[in-house]
Amino acid sequence: MALSLKRDTRLLFIGDSITDCGRRQDKAGIGTGYVRDIRHWLLARDPANAPVVINQGISGNKVTDLARRWQRDVIDLKPDVLSIKIGVNDVWHGTGGRNDGVSIDVFVPTYRKILADLGAALPKCRLVLCEPTVLWPPQPAEGNDLLKPYVKAVNDLAGEFHAECVVPLHGAFNRARELRPDVDWAPDGAHPSPAGHMLIARTWLAATGLL
Repeated sequence: MALSLKRDTRLLFIGDSITDCGRRQDKAGIGTGYVRDIRHWLLARDPANAPVVINQGISGNKVTDLARRWQRDVIDLKPDVLSIKIGVNDVWHGTGGRNDGVSIDVFVPTYRKILADLGAALPKCRLVLCEPTVLWPPQPAEGNDLLKPYVKAVNDLAGEFHAECVVPLHGAFNRARELRPDVDWAPDGAHPSPAGHMLIARTWLAATGLL
């Protein structure tokens, strides 16, 4: 069943740089990535019922950063639908000699708490949880394998909190790289290309039944 959206539906996206994508330099506040692609598709698909799209991504964020700004940037904005995409920096920032990542033992309870806080404050808010995308070379070679427990955690939390759906981005990117070179999807191994953002948008729209 497709995610139900109306003209006054507040659809909020939150995450890291992949969600942010320059939204604070954009007069519309949407940015130039997958959030824009989704917004444009929803507008073209059903102009009379296109939702209000809000982008609250911030570059560099991890789940612990979301927790610190959760009240201001999510709950206070009273979304009807919340899409969360987080996890890449939690792993990436703990590789290649860096030590400011978020371990899975911190990631899971932190993610669980923000979802519980959302449910307590906005019990009618519908959830869309997005798997972390990928970490490919030239990023540290172990990155993509290290993401696997985070991908599983997102799927588990989606079930626990009765999300509308999980957006299977990790699998979508790994399948895409079998067909085209990595550079077509994520030139630096972490940040999507325009085609990569379109892949995120298409996978999100398919998962929500809005394609």
